Amino acid sequence: MNLFRSRLFSSAAKSFLALSALFSSNDSKSRASACAMTSNSFKMKARRFKGNARLVRVFMDEALKHLDESLKHEPYWAEYLESRVKLRDFIHQNFGCRASFDGKVWTTGCYKVSRALRLPGISPGLTQRFECSICGKDPVLCEHVPGKTYEGRLALMVAKDIRVDHVAIVYEPMQLETYILPRSLTPRMLRRILPLKMAENIISHPDTLTCRDLLKAIREHRLRGIYWQPER
Repeated sequence: MNLFRSRLFSSAAKSFLALSALFSSNDSKSRASACAMTSNSFKMKARRFKGNARLVRVFMDEALKHLDESLKHEPYWAEYLESRVKLRDFIHQNFGCRASFDGKVWTTGCYKVSRALRLPGISPGLTQRFECSICGKDPVLCEHVPGKTYEGRLALMVAKDIRVDHVAIVYEPMQLETYILPRSLTPRMLRRILPLKMAENIISHPDTLTCRDLLKAIREHRLRGIYWQPER
């Protein structure tokens, strides 16, 4: 048992030293790798405490935060992009995305809430030029194929010099994230659209309101149009 623990601590020490070296490096690839390794460590913690939903949510949020940081250093690294999509999907499906709280009101940026409320979306008319994420050239003229990976990096057509010409309001936007956001929610409004016990718990713990709570309220017809009515 002592030999096992000794080997375990030795392995942990080596990992810590390797991670420390990566973080202290000025190389963007090394720093991105360090953030990704930290993200993976939080995912491992989430698996270890999979019976505790609250801890799993905390660890997965931290994993996503560090993965976002790794993409700041290596924005087109295929592995990180794929992991980020999976992480966001997992959090959304199992916990719902959190509504932000500014001390007074809650605001959700989840397009599913907007769509459930039948809010319109925004369809912009714009002009732009494209660059290859690998070589920076015009994608039509370079040899890289969008969607393929080259030495770890994903080839994408990156929009540059975007100029908006007009904006149309439509009910079926092509880009789902462009739905108009629902109105912000005050404590009084929460008490009107959610079961009272749930509303009071959220008011006491502001970071617990999620899109799943709002979607459930919409499905169960608890809103009854009052989402649109001004408060008096």
